[in-house]
Amino acid sequence: MKLTRTAALSAVAAVVLAGGVTAGFAIGSHSTDANEHAGAGPNAGAGTNPSAEPSPGSGTEPGGNASTEPGAQPSGGPSAQPSGEPSANPGAEPSTGPSSKPSAHPTPAVPALTPAQVQYTHRGWGDPATEVGVIILAPKTWSMVKLSTFEVRFSSPNKLWNLRVNANASDLPVKMLTDRKLTLASTASADFRLISRVDGTTKATNPNFTGMVFHHTTFTYTYTDPTRGPRLVVDRLVSINDAQHTLFEIVAGGRPQDASALAAITATATRDFIRLP
Repeated sequence: MKLTRTAALSAVAAVVLAGGVTAGFAIGSHSTDANEHAGAGPNAGAGTNPSAEPSPGSGTEPGGNASTEPGAQPSGGPSAQPSGEPSANPGAEPSTGPSSKPSAHPTPAVPALTPAQVQYTHRGWGDPATEVGVIILAPKTWSMVKLSTFEVRFSSPNKLWNLRVNANASDLPVKMLTDRKLTLASTASADFRLISRVDGTTKATNPNFTGMVFHHTTFTYTYTDPTRGPRLVVDRLVSINDAQHTLFEIVAGGRPQDASALAAITATATRDFIRLP
C-alpha cells in the first residue's frame, strides 16, 4: 500500500496533537511475553492488555491489559493473549548425572535467539474494513493475532518469543505511563528484577515519516513464570517529536538469553512504525 507523506503526517498530527487523545493503553500487571508483562501500556489504568507478555504474577500484557504470554506475552503482549505459551521449556531435559538434581526450570534445548537470525517484513493492521492503520517491520515467520483494532501480538513458531504492538494513543506522557507500569510489574512477582530503564530517540526510517523523531523510554526486566521459567521483557513507550502524549507501545518477550535479539526486534519495530487514522 502506498502512503503519501502528507497523509501520514496529517494522521499523526491528528492523533498526537488534536485536542485530547483517547487513552488506548491500559495498565495491567505482568503480561505474557508478547503479552509479556502487562505492566503498563499506553492505556495505563485501562484494563488488561491482551498483547503484552505475561507479567510476573498477572499474565497480562503491557499496553495496560493483563495478558498471558504465548511465547512472549501475558494474557500478551507492549491485551490478553489468546494462545498460551509453551508450558515449560520444550525439549529441555533435567540433568541425569549421579549427583545432579532435576532443575525446576531445565535448560532450554533451543539456543539463544540472536539479532542476525531474525528476518523482517512489513505487517499492517487497523480498521476492520480495510486493515489499514498501523504498519511496522515485524519478524517474518511469526504469526499475528489481532487483539483490537490497533493492537496485535506476534508469536514465534516455537512460542518462545513474542512481540506485542499497541498503537492506541494515550493522553498520558511517556514518563507517567512508564512509572505506572513499573510499579505494577514490580508488585506482580516476588522475583521481579529491573535490569535497565533508558530514555532515547530514534529517527523514523519509513519514507512517509521522513524527518520525524520518536522519543521513548525503554525498561527491561526479568521475572519467573511458574510454567515457562525465567522470562525477560523489553517494554518501550513512544511519543513522536517529543509530544506530551504516548503514541504507541512495543513489548517483546522471551528468555534472559534472548535479550540482544529482543532489543533488536523492539528497535526495528520502532523505527519503521506508521500510524494512520
